[in-house]
Amino acid sequence: MFSALILDDEAPARKFLHGLLAEHCTQLSAFFLAGDIPTAARLLQENEIDILFLDVNLGTETGFDLLQQGTGRHQALIFVTAHEEFSLKAIKARAIDYLLKPIDIDELLLAVDKATGFLKSTRPAPVAQTPASDTGKQQVIVNHDDGFELFDQSRILFAEAEGSYTAFYLEGAQKIIASRQLGSYETLLASPFFFRSHKSYIINLRHLKGYSSKNGYTALLSEGYEVPVSRRKLSLFLELSKKLGS
Repeated sequence: MFSALILDDEAPARKFLHGLLAEHCTQLSAFFLAGDIPTAARLLQENEIDILFLDVNLGTETGFDLLQQGTGRHQALIFVTAHEEFSLKAIKARAIDYLLKPIDIDELLLAVDKATGFLKSTRPAPVAQTPASDTGKQQVIVNHDDGFELFDQSRILFAEAEGSYTAFYLEGAQKIIASRQLGSYETLLASPFFFRSHKSYIINLRHLKGYSSKNGYTALLSEGYEVPVSRRKLSLFLELSKKLGS
């Protein structure tokens, strides 16, 4: 069981998020609510808190100001804000996720799953990274119903949710069905190349070949694959794509 701190200067927003988490996230057992940074800092000092839900705009301060005090090093960070322009700064702060208001319940549940997965790092993980090989490639082990598969992380084109399973699409038209949900793998794939473009997809930006908005927002990948990009993730996707291509 895990505890959570909600930092938002608007009381209705704090209570609304608290209500969603209390109703839908049974893995969270304790909640602390703060309307400003001094209160949040005091709560963190007095209690063992696992996950931080931080708003960005706090009047004259921001959620990042709390992190500058040395807080958040051992917690999982999730930003919940109406301001999408701070998403890259959140990534640099090693945030688990960046959720835009109004809150999408599916995205919130996925973010909490990622956070708790990160916090369970001392427990057996569904994907294990192996030491880099002589060629400098990072390898991963993916468990499936018949055993496991070991392959270079760079070979992953994208991963797709298939119910309670995950399908990994690799170079060479290879497909591997893993016996865990997609959210279990997100924090274990190395950034900045792996990006959650949609609630059902993680793409490898190293294989990005283009982008199209002709039939919805779509990332064009190697070997002719087309993967959707959600409206909420589009701005960050375009910004990261330009950054990686520069």
